[in-house]
Amino acid sequence: MRVTRFATAVSEIARNAIVHGGGGRISIYLDSRNEYLRVECRDDGPGIEDVTLAMTEGYTTAGGLGRGLGGAKRLSHGFDVRSAPGKGTTVSMSVKL
Repeated sequence: MRVTRFATAVSEIARNAIVHGGGGRISIYLDSRNEYLRVECRDDGPGIEDVTLAMTEGYTTAGGLGRGLGGAKRLSHGFDVRSAPGKGTTVSMSVKL
């Protein structure tokens, strides 16, 4: 069940990379002890000016429900966003297997 929810989170982050970042790259791998499935999604888009604000429930730049980043974080065990204006965005996330 938790991996299924995690797949939903990964799908949302991939969609964000396509819609906001113009596409991107996804890496999927297991940690060294096969305890966590890890995913990194990276794009070269315009970046996120204020990551804290973007993580706020209801915040949207595309007219959606504003649950994307925050929802993906809730469905993951580990979640990190690195971004800066003009530098693209990298989202790293994981789920315990």
